[in-house]
Amino acid sequence: MKKIFLAFVFSFTAITAASAAPAISPLPPHIFEWVQSSERAGYWFNKMEIYYGLNSGVIDKNRITVPIIKVYDDVQINEVITKRRWHDMSLAGYEILAGAAEYLEFNIKERTVTIKRHDELDNTLTSLSSEMPNKKIYLDKMGDKNVDKNFYNAILDFAANHQDEILKRSLTKGKLPEGTKPDDKKKVKNNTKVKNKR
Repeated sequence: MKKIFLAFVFSFTAITAASAAPAISPLPPHIFEWVQSSERAGYWFNKMEIYYGLNSGVIDKNRITVPIIKVYDDVQINEVITKRRWHDMSLAGYEILAGAAEYLEFNIKERTVTIKRHDELDNTLTSLSSEMPNKKIYLDKMGDKNVDKNFYNAILDFAANHQDEILKRSLTKGKLPEGTKPDDKKKVKNNTKVKNKR
């Protein structure tokens, strides 16, 4: 097993062991946005680590990257363990399986989400398994009652309502495209000054 350091997912997050089953402590609401709980898992995304994508260092507002966390319930934990046992995969550490962390990339125009990384985690933030599935999902091909679709749409809605905030954060990693209107640059600059005064 390899200890992972996913600061973008687990900022100020504590995961603790429970006597009956692994459990993740309540996630801080100023960092994590709760969306829903299904029969299998609870769904959160890290709203403080949403960024626009970059193309050669230039911000691309059509793409969004975001880390998410799923907290498994007993049904999902048992299903994961059963599948691994069926495929004769290692079960080392899986007696304290607690959830999963994923790194997602959205393409707004295409209405797609790509799972770039998936880690199954125990209750000490240790990665039990890690994979880079690079799996692309087409949102419009998912059923309306699909819980994952509801989760992905909630992230897109949040991003649409927090564009200035995400752009300000993204400017720490990239630059605005050439031809950006002066008014747009001024708006971002003024928005930064106002937040710095608070």
